[in-house]
Amino acid sequence: MSLKARLLTLVVLLVTIIVTVLSAVHLNSLVRNWTDSVSERSDMVTQQVKRLVLSRIQEKSADIYPAPANLEESKKLWTQIVSQDRQLIDIIRDTMLAAKTIIEVSVADEFNEILVSSDPTKIGTMMRRRRSFSEWRNKQVTDRLLELTGGEQDYEILMPLGVPQQRSPIFTIQIVESSGLLRTFLLPQLYTLGIITAASLLLSIALGTFSASLALGPLTRISKEIDRIASGGPFPKEDEKETLGKTRELAIVQSKLNLLGQQIRGAQEESAHLRGNIESLLQRMEEAVLLFDRYDRLILAGPAAERLLESKDKILGRRLDDVFPPATPLGTVIQQAIRLGKPARDQLVNFEREEGQPLRLLINITPLADRSGTLITLRDAESRKQLATELNISRRLASIGQLTGGAAHEIKNPLNAIALQLDVLRGKVEESSPDAHVEINVISREIRRLDRVVKTFLDFNRPVDFKAEDVDLVALTREVASLVTLQAATQRVTIDFSADPPHTLIRADQDLLKQAVLNVVMNGIEAMRSGGVLRIAVTRSADDTAVLTVQDEGPGISESNRSKVFQLYYTTKEKGTGIGLAMTFKTVQLHNGTIEFTSEIGKGTTFRLEFPLSPQAV
Repeated sequence: MSLKARLLTLVVLLVTIIVTVLSAVHLNSLVRNWTDSVSERSDMVTQQVKRLVLSRIQEKSADIYPAPANLEESKKLWTQIVSQDRQLIDIIRDTMLAAKTIIEVSVADEFNEILVSSDPTKIGTMMRRRRSFSEWRNKQVTDRLLELTGGEQDYEILMPLGVPQQRSPIFTIQIVESSGLLRTFLLPQLYTLGIITAASLLLSIALGTFSASLALGPLTRISKEIDRIASGGPFPKEDEKETLGKTRELAIVQSKLNLLGQQIRGAQEESAHLRGNIESLLQRMEEAVLLFDRYDRLILAGPAAERLLESKDKILGRRLDDVFPPATPLGTVIQQAIRLGKPARDQLVNFEREEGQPLRLLINITPLADRSGTLITLRDAESRKQLATELNISRRLASIGQLTGGAAHEIKNPLNAIALQLDVLRGKVEESSPDAHVEINVISREIRRLDRVVKTFLDFNRPVDFKAEDVDLVALTREVASLVTLQAATQRVTIDFSADPPHTLIRADQDLLKQAVLNVVMNGIEAMRSGGVLRIAVTRSADDTAVLTVQDEGPGISESNRSKVFQLYYTTKEKGTGIGLAMTFKTVQLHNGTIEFTSEIGKGTTFRLEFPLSPQAV
């Protein structure tokens, strides 16, 4: 996603969140206030009807002589007064009309028979119960709205009237609220709120699009220029070139981009030429290359395989067990590597041929990712031609590294000019467009990040002066353990070092290897924030390779991050650079070694480094 798209998306997302939150708060307040208002009006009507019924009973009872002798006679008298008072009906109807959402007011006796009602047809019938208004009122705002808009259900408010001598009420006042009327008064306010919310979102999108286009217009044209260069498009003529902007700095950027494009074009041509040379080189390699698919069928065989096995046409399509029978030493090594899923590098195996003398072969077995196949290479251990070929390829790859390093230098210079002029632009724009400082800050951060990437790229791709000599891996590792002991103690980490045998010679560049081991050890110490024991051991494996293991008691590496451990720039530390383990991986590869790790969440991580032994140690 482009910077403009990210900026626009961020603006729209932030405004959408703000508008949505404010609309939700306003909606909640609106519905609560409206519900409280309806409830207050209903309670007021209920109290008015209560006072009216009591006053009419007291007024009529005062004229009765003699007074009732007991409660039963009193209840009969009160019921007669309420049921025969026609004026009470008119007063109740007038009271109900004052509340616009009430459709019925009724008064029932203790047997639930309606005595007085605003609807004359209900007098003498049994009072029908409805959903409690207070129950609806106590629900969440969203539930109230869904229920109100989902059907035509009315709600009731009940007011019992009685005397202390009797538990059950003598009269029950029922106020009926209409859901249709409630909805009629609420929906217009909800429509208004929805229109305001939608208008705010549309306005934010329009403003975000305009501001992003205004601030990032030159960068968009730079992006198009880079896309043209990446696609290998033709270079425009002088009179057809589109300027990136009116400023001198952007014109310099365009000039540098054109120069960079020409260099990349030359690099592509050189790469194509180099690719052809490599393909021709593979045809003349002494190394036999065989590729098996996921079903262990041979799909590719180099020309050298014919000299070791059979004609390529005869072995293509055959299964791995047929090409390398498990009963042979070569077949045993291959089957074991495939079964364990681990690569084997430069293992010495005796190969018996049907015709001719046995050969001593160096075998490399590489299981491909996702079990998609297996790559096997075989070469004569006595041959020196392969070494010359690999040196030739290394020189060519070094030339490519120099070319990419030059390209990185060409990018770094205009980045510095852009950063300087962006500060000047900031001072000019902030006075006329104060809101533009957010977008300018985003551009500034991206430029600084790109500058760091270019610097790291230059350091990582700098050619390595590899000085191989016999190095005692035990002594080197013990020295690294001594160096980190004090720092480990400050983090409550104890170093446990062991070696068996006491001396193990390998061919290595002592400085490079020492830095690589130090990177792994420091990673283990920094992983144990709560302290613990860091175990460092140097041993020899069954196939006569030197093995260095570094085991920590840290939190472990999550499953999702394990594939990224050796990636350049990947780090989980607050101040990490993501270069240490990448450089370690590169150094181990330069020593013809392997590095791998196992990790368990909550228990720690173990790194395992393997190196070929020095001929002096075999």
